[in-house]
Amino acid sequence: MTHLLCTKYLGNCTIVLTLVLFTHIISASAWAHIGLNNEIVRDTVYLEYNGFIDRALEQIGQIKAAQVSVSLAQNQVQKFRDQRFLPSLRMESEHGILPSVISPRGYPDNEIYLDPSATYDWDNWDFANRFRVIGIQPLFVWGAVDKAVKAAQFGVQSVEQQSSATQQEVELQLHGLYFSYKLALEIERLLELAIKTMDTVESSINQQRKDSPDQINESEIYKFKVFKAQFKAREDEINQNLLFVRESWNYILGADYTVFLPADTYLEAPTDTISSLYYYQHMALLNSSEIQALAYAEQGARMFIEAKKAEYKPGLFMGFTGTYAHAPSRPRQDNPFISSDGNTLNMAFGFSIRQNLNFNQMKTNLKKSELEMDRLHFQQKAIQDKVMLEVHEKYRDASIAQSKYEGSVEALKITKEWLRMEQLDYDFGIGDVRDVVDALKQELELRIEEKQTVFDYIINLASLNKVAGLSIN
Repeated sequence: MTHLLCTKYLGNCTIVLTLVLFTHIISASAWAHIGLNNEIVRDTVYLEYNGFIDRALEQIGQIKAAQVSVSLAQNQVQKFRDQRFLPSLRMESEHGILPSVISPRGYPDNEIYLDPSATYDWDNWDFANRFRVIGIQPLFVWGAVDKAVKAAQFGVQSVEQQSSATQQEVELQLHGLYFSYKLALEIERLLELAIKTMDTVESSINQQRKDSPDQINESEIYKFKVFKAQFKAREDEINQNLLFVRESWNYILGADYTVFLPADTYLEAPTDTISSLYYYQHMALLNSSEIQALAYAEQGARMFIEAKKAEYKPGLFMGFTGTYAHAPSRPRQDNPFISSDGNTLNMAFGFSIRQNLNFNQMKTNLKKSELEMDRLHFQQKAIQDKVMLEVHEKYRDASIAQSKYEGSVEALKITKEWLRMEQLDYDFGIGDVRDVVDALKQELELRIEEKQTVFDYIINLASLNKVAGLSIN
């Protein structure tokens, strides 16, 4: 899985969008198509969170590949189940032409074998066909087949957990993409509001310059104009960022002539609170798909070893065969002691005991399987350690994100009160332009920062839930 990291800077606010370049190749989305009057026609679809995730998952190659892997594992189970009944059954056929047989002494056809001078009639040929069916049925093999089936079933469960881990990883990426769109729309809205607010303040300053020019500090006026120009310069950056997210949506969703938007365009902080670290550690050990996949793989390896041990013991089998041959050019011999390859119908069955005597090879293969089981055991322990470290890291990140969000909310609240006070003082003629501008600048920056902290909180909390095996939303 390849990641594309796109970073957009907006003042002291950083928007980080992490997308997945999925292996499934979707045709490039087209924003619009041309109608009969050369007008752009677009269909707008508003997607709820779950609708976006479900639609995107249908388009992504990793998910389909994981589903095929599960189907292959299930096929392996069926393969072993098929070993229970007639694991070896085949039919052979032979076709050719044969000369006829004649008796110079005039013996009848069913007694030609008694004529010592019987010979071939090389002038009389005809087609000959022979069919043979051979089958073997295991009767007692010390439960080897059933154990192999159980081992394959554990393999299916392991692959299903791997598929679940893949889907969780993809869903986390889609989670970030969904809320990235909402963040981009929020910042676009805040930028428009900020520009309108600055235009209002500038009009008020210009009016005061006319009414009371001696009370205006021209240096502060220029600083305000520079700040406004810099803020407006971000508009193109915001539009480019929004276009990037929108195109990413269309690519992931496989859109042709549809404009997709989040059903709710406002970015709100999660309502869930962060639980204790012990809770996430405990849930990770219980629910982690990576740990469960290796646990099932280890059980499957152990059961496969039990199946391999059956090779050391003799097995009881029943075999049968049936042959039918017909050659019109040859007379049928009815004597049971006389066999004719050209015309015959016979069946036979019997029992056999099989014992593999290559003990050295069996011992080597068994040792290999035991080493594989040991590897899975230690790999499972390593994954547990890795998951615990990830829980610690994600818990720290989520806690910091929550603190930053709460801090930005409080700072924005205080800044709004400060700006309100400065505006009132300025309106009453006791305030200073510089103070109003400083308060306005701080309030505009904190508005954007507050939305960024909400986004960071959402993403970090989802990452924590994902590593703990919980729902990310």
